[in-house]
Amino acid sequence: MARLFKIVEDHKASKWLRFANYCIDLAVIYVLAILFYAILGIYLALFTDVNVDEFANNMEENNSFLDKIASLLIYGFLMFLIEFFSKGRSLGKLITGTMVVKTDASPLTLKDYFIRNISRAIPFDQLSFLGNNEWHDTIFDTRVVNKKNFEKDRSLKLDLDNLGNNS
Repeated sequence: MARLFKIVEDHKASKWLRFANYCIDLAVIYVLAILFYAILGIYLALFTDVNVDEFANNMEENNSFLDKIASLLIYGFLMFLIEFFSKGRSLGKLITGTMVVKTDASPLTLKDYFIRNISRAIPFDQLSFLGNNEWHDTIFDTRVVNKKNFEKDRSLKLDLDNLGNNS
């Protein structure tokens, strides 16, 4: 387990802020999925001989368990892309003023973002916000923090650490 810095724990986002992040992000993923299927439907209708109604019915008749697993993995993959390219801030985190950081305050790597977000497919992970930390944060040594306060205190700590080192 990575070292847990006090500055990270001091600025940890509340459970309800995390829940708000989840709700906003889930809504964004639903909108992206609807847009994707709308574009796919238009493409199929215009450029192929596939009947859009048959395609939709076949999608609904697939194994529901596999559909749920695939949906969770797609959600995790999309969240990975969003958080990686925005440096730890999904739309929910942007709106609520939070961000993802490592517990030792080091930057997240591509691997950290990927594994953290794919692990969202763990059954009931979405309900783990009711505990002290969400499972995908606990397992991979990350936390969601209040961005403004965290960065202010981290900057102050770095300034204090570097005090006297500038000759």
